[in-house]
Amino acid sequence: MQGMNRRNALKTGLLTAVAAGAGMAHAEVKKDEARTATYDLIIIGAGCAGMTAAIEAADLGAKVALLEKMSMPFGNTIYAGGHFNATNTFVQKENGFTDTIDEFYKDMMAVSKGRGDPKLTRIYCEKSADCIQWLTDRYGIKWGKMVREVWPATVRGHVVAGPKKPGGAQLTEQMLAEVKKHKNITFLTNTKVIELTKTPLLACTGVKAISKTDGLLELKARAGVVIATGGFHANREMICKYMGGGVAWMPLRGSAYMMGENIELTRPFMPYYTNLDQFHGGPIHGPTQANPSTMVNYGIIVNKEGARILDEVMTYVAVAKKLPSITPDNWAFIVIDQQVVDIPTVKTRIDRYKKAKAPIHSGNTIAELAADMGVNVKILEKTVADYNAAVKAGKAADLTPPNTLEKPRLLEKGPFLAFPFQGGMTATFGGPLINGDGQVLNAEKQPIPGLYAIGNAIGGLFYDDYIVGSQLTAAVIWGRLAAQHAVGTLKKA
Repeated sequence: MQGMNRRNALKTGLLTAVAAGAGMAHAEVKKDEARTATYDLIIIGAGCAGMTAAIEAADLGAKVALLEKMSMPFGNTIYAGGHFNATNTFVQKENGFTDTIDEFYKDMMAVSKGRGDPKLTRIYCEKSADCIQWLTDRYGIKWGKMVREVWPATVRGHVVAGPKKPGGAQLTEQMLAEVKKHKNITFLTNTKVIELTKTPLLACTGVKAISKTDGLLELKARAGVVIATGGFHANREMICKYMGGGVAWMPLRGSAYMMGENIELTRPFMPYYTNLDQFHGGPIHGPTQANPSTMVNYGIIVNKEGARILDEVMTYVAVAKKLPSITPDNWAFIVIDQQVVDIPTVKTRIDRYKKAKAPIHSGNTIAELAADMGVNVKILEKTVADYNAAVKAGKAADLTPPNTLEKPRLLEKGPFLAFPFQGGMTATFGGPLINGDGQVLNAEKQPIPGLYAIGNAIGGLFYDDYIVGSQLTAAVIWGRLAAQHAVGTLKKA
């Protein structure tokens, strides 16, 4: 399985803590009781979204069951860079940046080509600052120094700081610690949900699950069930069904265990599914899982012949999704010079390649670099010379392909570096449509009683692309909103 070295490394820092928490959770529920237990809220999936919902509901006094099919949280969160995309935050103010919700909304809709659900997108923008504040206050999350990125990230990139890398692993560790010690949360690992139970009128009432330690469980939920299982990017059958076989060959950037429970478990409720053909991609060195992400905007992108192939203004998502269709084997290089290597965004990604032992080609001249890369020396030299000349003349947009960055970066100062990468798949954008409270909507776009979806399990918020850090932010926003709504139904009953 691709990327297992990276995944095994991430296990090291989390497995001991998770195992301790799982053992404690199982000890709280006797075997016979566990098979027929009743909770206020059941949450399926212990990623950022699921743990957010669990903590929020438990803080509001609800008795929560958090079910994870793996032996530890092993979804996309632990592989994430730890970026949160938000505006009007205290972190921005501390770093001297200003922004507006309206500008943020405009950019979010532009990136989704106007097809992101307007109501969900507006809620996202308005709640994003509260997400950052809550993570800081509730979990003690620390944030790295902010830097101005190229559009559309601009000044909204909040990166989780801490000793564990990537930032998603640090986030997971801190969230998990709070889940483990909360008296209102029963955390069951190695527990795979196989069915959502329902009334004849299609209200969700609980789950049936298979536990490695307790066998078949039939758990009831007074307020409902929250689907936080992620999407279906690791399910090749579903990828072929909804996106075509060519996409199924892209290497995985995220978890190898996102198998489409958001679709298969909810299907009997006849939800309104949307954007099932859409996905998040990103650059990745498949064999080692080294992730260059936004470094694609700090130099030029060339193919295995040494020619530029893309406009470097494209987001890393767009680059990755385009690459398989314009190269015969889905491989290219990011070429940079010494003028950018100390920029925090670039330095972090160089360190990722070094840590993963991924290839980094170098040369004091472009000719030396080309030789180390194994590309045609004359072609790469001409590519860089033509590119530099166009940038200096203010005509980078006239290149073929154009470079439409506001401030394209020259390649003049050696030693020069090149990073091989592929277009990879990180997560799917499709699933059941939700309303502002996280309730799953049926085919008539009416809320299904007792059924919620959050995180990458939903459809509707993202289309085509997204601004880096948007998925983690959305996971927290709707994790809290779904929990608040579900617990609110208990108080009304």
